[in-house]
Amino acid sequence: MNFASPRVFWWVLLPALALLLAIWAQVRVLDSREAALGSEAAALRASLSRDGFEHDVDSLVARRDFARADIATLRGHAALSLRLAEDPLVREAATRPFTLIEFERERAAASEAVRARATAAQVNIAANAFEVLADPTEAPAQPRRRWAQLALAREVASRAVHARVATYEALPVPAVREIRAERGAPVLAEQILFSARVTGDSARVQAFVEMLALGADPEDPRLLLEHVVLRKDGVATPDQASALVVVSALLPPPAP
Repeated sequence: MNFASPRVFWWVLLPALALLLAIWAQVRVLDSREAALGSEAAALRASLSRDGFEHDVDSLVARRDFARADIATLRGHAALSLRLAEDPLVREAATRPFTLIEFERERAAASEAVRARATAAQVNIAANAFEVLADPTEAPAQPRRRWAQLALAREVASRAVHARVATYEALPVPAVREIRAERGAPVLAEQILFSARVTGDSARVQAFVEMLALGADPEDPRLLLEHVVLRKDGVATPDQASALVVVSALLPPPAP
């Protein structure tokens, strides 16, 4: 083949050169895209790492194990909170019709027992400690809730006495929430809420808050802390503090 021939130049060499230029241009485009994707991947990895979603396998496994442990802890707290249904006030009252006379008798007995221990522990229990209850009607539509509120009020006051705070009072924000998987679905549990305020030595107030969440001993029901406000009483009394708490416990539906 004569490469100097014009026919070879126009029909072989020139098309081959055009093809090489096209391939080179395509390679440049692919290199540019690869560089851009590499930059985006690096930025994404940095963002995930910065936000706590590490991309390496060991970190993901560690986060998975932590999440599983956290879920197990929450399930344990929920199971202990559900023990409110096992309280004799709730369990036994569910088997008989509600009467206001019986309820007031049980409330007076609970108040007397707590106040006796409070006197020995030098804790000042306010007169309203067992007076703040939702649905104060003579014949409540759901008396089991009323008994659960009384049991919860007694539990919170008892832990204040156990912590040996200086003063204890109940606050008027009791309520009941129904927990459902979705609107219109059956009630999975009733969340019984109660609020109280304590004052005293900072260490005692802190002990009270800890006892609400953890119990005085491992067998105590766990109370869920909905809201906590801790305050120091001022520069003049730096060791004195107060705590306003809203707690709740879970009450499962009665057995069919």
